[in-house]
Amino acid sequence: MSSTSETPGYIPVSEWPNLEALAVGYGEHLMAETNKLCGTCLNLAFSDTTRITHHFVESHVLKWEVVGEDQRGDAECKAFEVRPNIFFIDFYKPDYEEQVSLILNYSTGQAVACISGFHIKNGQKRTWTKFSDASIVGYDSVKPFQPTDDLIGKHVLYRYTPRDAYEHIYLNQGTFTWHCLGGTEKGLADTEPCKMLKLADELYLLFWTEKIMPVESIVVVDLRQMRSTGRFFCWDPKPAKRVQMLFGSYATVLAETNTAAVVASR
Repeated sequence: MSSTSETPGYIPVSEWPNLEALAVGYGEHLMAETNKLCGTCLNLAFSDTTRITHHFVESHVLKWEVVGEDQRGDAECKAFEVRPNIFFIDFYKPDYEEQVSLILNYSTGQAVACISGFHIKNGQKRTWTKFSDASIVGYDSVKPFQPTDDLIGKHVLYRYTPRDAYEHIYLNQGTFTWHCLGGTEKGLADTEPCKMLKLADELYLLFWTEKIMPVESIVVVDLRQMRSTGRFFCWDPKPAKRVQMLFGSYATVLAETNTAAVVASR
């Protein structure tokens, strides 16, 4: 007979797996990379007047340069066309220890740069991420991607591998809950701060930062094609090393609720 002091199903943080173990196999459902940008030059104008050029010299290599500044470098990159003319590009800048994810819409000229790095917070090495709105040079009257409440109330299942599955419940524009149903983190769950931007109809940028693990995630969620494409960037304190991981999933909307309407009706 179990003790009434026990909490069945709860897994203490001391028993959580390290992030390196979590990363195994998550590329199984990642969509195929694209080479459409190879040989092109991307010029981004940021809201603070900064301009950065990106030359896609080979399928996995880009050269970047901040115009008018002594900042430039080469990086290995991966690019995914998540929708026609909408791209998710991810690369690491070793000299700056920063992971960069670019979301580009070549139909509208919209772009956002999501940049992650590390800092010390409360004596621990943690991940930080900043977002910078931009436009592709040559487009007029470009509006930034806007925050959205489209996901609120949705209960979505994401299958990253045949073994690893997570459910998400989106509570409000800044908060969601995740729960691992199968795989390395089975049984783990938490509620995290998040950010949601609308990229196109039924296409969203989802960002979250985890309170327990020093993980920050950027994901493009496509609820028309029912899949996601994204990356983790984190510091794993157990082996004390950087962990970078691209991943993809197949999605299923399990339920949709409108709790605000229910509360308002009573």
